[in-house]
Amino acid sequence: MTRALVVYESVFGDARQIALAIAEGLATRLPVDVVSAREAPAQVPADVRMLVVGGPNHAFGMPRPATREGAVRDHGARIPDTRSGLHEWLDRAQVPRALNAAAFDTRMDRPTLITKLDHAARTEEKLLRGLGADLAAPAEHFFVSGTKGPLVDGEEDRARRWGRALGELVAARPANAHG
Repeated sequence: MTRALVVYESVFGDARQIALAIAEGLATRLPVDVVSAREAPAQVPADVRMLVVGGPNHAFGMPRPATREGAVRDHGARIPDTRSGLHEWLDRAQVPRALNAAAFDTRMDRPTLITKLDHAARTEEKLLRGLGADLAAPAEHFFVSGTKGPLVDGEEDRARRWGRALGELVAARPANAHG
């Protein structure tokens, strides 16, 4: 049986909430597992038909060791290992051939100029393409009200709807040819 895998990085918990909501939506069409990037398998199993990855924007992109350390030092984030996260996982992951994938990020909705510069999901998409994944949909952005959150009202529901739409999209596609 084919399934979905959601891999996330979360600094203050908001990206984790979004990942879980996306998984709820995906689960209407596919069995789904949700794991943090630190716990994600280096080799994505062959029965994974849909991979969704996401995390927060930090300093205009995906979290890096220095930005994770800054979040711990300056904002009290609880990150067990600041050296490793979603970017590092995507750098070493191996995925099945012709895997469907999608990316998301969490970001503040203001100021507008900075929001336009944030590009964690764009980098996630680039790394997914580099792994040979087929992007099933454009990246989605979910909004938080401040550096430490919380999520803007309605974002978890929107994440569930997006997950459901991804599940329907993947279910309508022919099965991947693994091998």
